[in-house]
Amino acid sequence: MAFGPIMRMKVGDYLIELAPPTKESIQTIISPGLQQASVTKYLNNHFSPTIEDQIEWYEKTRTAKNQLVWGVWLVGKDNERTLIGSTALNDIEGEQIMQATSGSLIADKQYWNKGIASAIHKARTWYAFEQRGLTRIKSAVYYGNIASRRALEKTGYSLVYVERNVQFIDGQFRHMDNLECLNPAQESWRTWWRGERPQRLALEARQRTLESLDWARENVTLL
Repeated sequence: MAFGPIMRMKVGDYLIELAPPTKESIQTIISPGLQQASVTKYLNNHFSPTIEDQIEWYEKTRTAKNQLVWGVWLVGKDNERTLIGSTALNDIEGEQIMQATSGSLIADKQYWNKGIASAIHKARTWYAFEQRGLTRIKSAVYYGNIASRRALEKTGYSLVYVERNVQFIDGQFRHMDNLECLNPAQESWRTWWRGERPQRLALEARQRTLESLDWARENVTLL
């Protein structure tokens, strides 16, 4: 199964749950969410998905062997849950050095800039490093997607390299920042660097990752 276990956290006034989506719930993030260019333009999407597209995605994801996907649920009164997005660890691979690629989406724009994306990144990173033993998580952000870049940096991601002119967005070609977040635990850290001295930016990112993991240990409940 490709869906991750339930995690809960409080983000400001919101109770957020990372839990498997259901086939019925995914329709709530399609319209208007994923059918708005303002939501999907930094996701390399040029089409508006239908419920049939999302059901096909759901079935493929449900049986995938190398990824973990969570729905992002808003939990309200009487434990009422509303799906507002998703987050994932994709392309999980490796033996001695396990790696994955992360991604997140908040489809409902009323929940942007509320600190939810940063909290999701911290919870997912904590799970990846401390529950699955991953050494490295990769991610990528197109130029102009400032909020996503900032949320990743707060978690401990740092720039590795830039790909130029990757995607045409809002009338111009955009570069893409390729980032990484490294497991700060001593054994994983030594395994990754293998005697090489990390640069200052990597050390600063490690400190942010340690702080993110501390936050997750205190605020995230793995059910």
